Amino acid sequence: MRNVKLERTLAVARSSVWAVLADYPNIADWHDGVKKSYAIGDATEGVGAQRQTELAPDGKMKMRETVTEWVPGERMVVAIDETVKMPVKHATMTFTLSGGDETMLFTMNYEYEPKSAVWSLLGPILDRQFGKGFNGFIDILERVARAQTAT
Repeated sequence: MRNVKLERTLAVARSSVWAVLADYPNIADWHDGVKKSYAIGDATEGVGAQRQTELAPDGKMKMRETVTEWVPGERMVVAIDETVKMPVKHATMTFTLSGGDETMLFTMNYEYEPKSAVWSLLGPILDRQFGKGFNGFIDILERVARAQTAT
């Protein structure tokens, strides 16, 4: 297993960040790196909620994800159960939120298993690429959470 961990202080209320993350099946509505997303089944939040995501630009890279831990306003753990056209066999993404009404600490921890021995050898390169992508995710999340607070 490989691991990519990011921590950032965000200039937005924790409740606003949680509100964005908690709209679990609709990540494509706010994240331009996701072309399409939708719920699998009836659950749209909480442990057991599942979604399918198709990544931009063409939707060929896909993930089926399941929430395995849900502590409102504090923590969400998402298992990436299945991938298509991605270098990852499976992964776990943990989002941890702490802090208050004006600033908060956002931690994102991605543990993953490369899909093959070749991808394992390229692990440090994958780590850097994932880190760049996750920093972009956090930038977008902060911007969207701030915009929701303003409305």
